Amino acid sequence: MPTSDWASPRGFDNPQRPPHGSQARCRDPDTDRNSAMPAWLTVLLLVAAWTAIVLIVRWMGARWLSEGPAGDAVHFLTWQALRGYSRLMHRTTYTGLEHVPQTNAPGGLVVVSNHTGPVDPLIIQAACPFKIRWMMAADFMIPQLAPFWRWLRLIPVDRNGRDSGPARAAIRHVRGGGVIGIFPEGAIAPRGEVRPFHQGAGLIIARTKAPVLLVWVSGTPASPEMFTALSTRSRARVHFVDHLDFGDQRDAAAITAELRRRIIDASRWPANDEPLPPGIRTPDPFAV
Repeated sequence: MPTSDWASPRGFDNPQRPPHGSQARCRDPDTDRNSAMPAWLTVLLLVAAWTAIVLIVRWMGARWLSEGPAGDAVHFLTWQALRGYSRLMHRTTYTGLEHVPQTNAPGGLVVVSNHTGPVDPLIIQAACPFKIRWMMAADFMIPQLAPFWRWLRLIPVDRNGRDSGPARAAIRHVRGGGVIGIFPEGAIAPRGEVRPFHQGAGLIIARTKAPVLLVWVSGTPASPEMFTALSTRSRARVHFVDHLDFGDQRDAAAITAELRRRIIDASRWPANDEPLPPGIRTPDPFAV
């Protein structure tokens, strides 16, 4: 009879033998706990791996990789990975793509969307060949990832709403020919309804006179937790409602009301005129 390798982790024979043919081994719970990789180390390794890829791509200097958002190879690779993630993980259906500028330099533009979950900015960006600079809650921008935040050029927003700096930064970016993304409901709204829009979106549009790419998102994962939503499969839909130009309209409230009305018409969701609670602590960093 062959000798079993079933043995106690303490170094003596285990009197309880495994079922016939089993390859299982006894494991020390303390060892399992000690061998688990900390979350911060996982993130660090992923960032290191991505940095290595970036350096290799830049060293290769492949010109065909510069056709995506921001016109450089790194953003092109990131964009292609995002497109694959959107299609495979969330099986996203895109409609209204005729309204999306098909260039990586569309000039000043404001992307406005309802907000259903943490993956909304990812699946919207996946369909746009230009880089969208999103507004993100400052308390989620941990210092350890400062180089990554700078590379993404996110606009940090203080959730208390008392700082006008983010709006000024957004206006400067759009006037300089950039694209920003805004979720004017200010937080993740309950499914199947449209909450009031904050007038900050209308203010930026009125001050910059930039056109608007209006988007309606539905079918994303229901969880407001960022990492849960990222790893949950769904059947999302992204509908580009229209490419709007408000011309010389300077009334921020009127612009904001028109954007909300167009989203309600496109989605056929009922309007709920009760604002979302201010200062709500949400695990979604883009609910600002």
